[in-house]
Amino acid sequence: MPPVVESESRVAGRHRELRFPERMAFAVGDFFGGGAGSLLAVLYLFFLTNVIGLNPFLAGLAVMVSKVWDAINDPLVGALSDRTRTRFGRRRPYIVIGGLALIGVYALLWLPDGPAETQAAKAVWASLTYILYNTVQTVIMVPYLSLSTEITTSAALRDKANVLRLLCSTLSSAGCTLVATALFEQFRVGGLSSTQLYAALVLGIGGFFAVAVLVAGIFSRERVPLTPPTPWQPSLFWSPFKVPAFRLLFGLYLCQILTMDMITALLLYYSSYVVPDVNSTVFLGLFIVVHVAAYPIMLRLVRTIDKARIYRTLIPLALVAIIGVAFYPADAPVYGVYALAFVLAVGLAGAVQMPWVMFPDVVDAYEHHHGQRQAGTCGSVITFTRSLATALMIQLVGGVLAITGYVASEQGADVPQPDSAIWGMRLLMAITVLVLMTAGWLLARRYPLDRATAARIRAELDEQRGS
Repeated sequence: MPPVVESESRVAGRHRELRFPERMAFAVGDFFGGGAGSLLAVLYLFFLTNVIGLNPFLAGLAVMVSKVWDAINDPLVGALSDRTRTRFGRRRPYIVIGGLALIGVYALLWLPDGPAETQAAKAVWASLTYILYNTVQTVIMVPYLSLSTEITTSAALRDKANVLRLLCSTLSSAGCTLVATALFEQFRVGGLSSTQLYAALVLGIGGFFAVAVLVAGIFSRERVPLTPPTPWQPSLFWSPFKVPAFRLLFGLYLCQILTMDMITALLLYYSSYVVPDVNSTVFLGLFIVVHVAAYPIMLRLVRTIDKARIYRTLIPLALVAIIGVAFYPADAPVYGVYALAFVLAVGLAGAVQMPWVMFPDVVDAYEHHHGQRQAGTCGSVITFTRSLATALMIQLVGGVLAITGYVASEQGADVPQPDSAIWGMRLLMAITVLVLMTAGWLLARRYPLDRATAARIRAELDEQRGS
């Protein structure tokens, strides 16, 4: 283990510095992490197909192409933040710079009347603006996720900070998509002009994200003592996969995030064409209620129960509910969909919230295994996964819509869809969620970091840091 620069007594003293105001300032940073990802998953494909008028296959392809840059961008930012040394810390400068650039990239991302006119030009424009957004998003989120493991060396305080962060993420994810779907509904029926919709997305939601990121970057600090930086090499991006706990966490995260992206990417199409009486705002509102109510429950459970068990226990409920939602009759009473959505949200609550509570334990395992604390490297893999998962889901949904005959439109106009497209939506939702969450349940049973193992690793790291 390389030497560290702080004594055990100083580290112990730093535990006391993490008060609730700072935990709150740190947690609000995930208003952007949770809200922006969900906003794109819910609205961006619909925006490209029903506002810009882009063919659904080209829309998905434009997003997918931008992820090629992420293959370079994410590990570079992770490695840079691991090796940065400034008076303001190694993570916070990136978070602040990204927060300052956020509104500008949002202004380009949601521009309804860009310079392109042909289908090919629109696809290129969408890809370029999404690449720019991904760059800023990575500059913010990779260091922020790394900071979540370094805000304290106290396991109890770290769990509290990360569960609070997840509450903010959940509130933002659901709240922003509620607001945005309501805005799009108003746009579709003529209640909002394209200019008003654009201003609300950029100045309202984009401004909210920028303020949250700046608060986290300015008022949080790092407390885990640093090990000397090592020269960066491409193999470092793959080094987390040498740790069994990281491999399992990677799978658990991928299963739940792809599941949520599939549900949210199809939601506006589902409420417009599959079961037209469904209100997407109410559907998402049920997820808000369930996940907010789950916050204090999760906070108590992680003190006594293994996190992987919390992840998997309620998944069978979600599997039953998704079948009901996907194949719900179009002419049946709409309250049945809402009841199934509630059960679905309950079944997914543990799977959605636990991966990020497990992440600091996995970074500890990485440090224990490699002798270096490369939280940025681990975070870049997770962030890359998040971006790639969204792109994959958008591409998959866009491809299925194109194959099954979906008819694109411009300026939010509703166009009747063939039965083949509607059945494509139903089958895609049911099959993907069933496969992914079954895989998540199986992986959670193999997760190696139970409470005793994680505590033993932290004790050994504390002893090594003290020496």
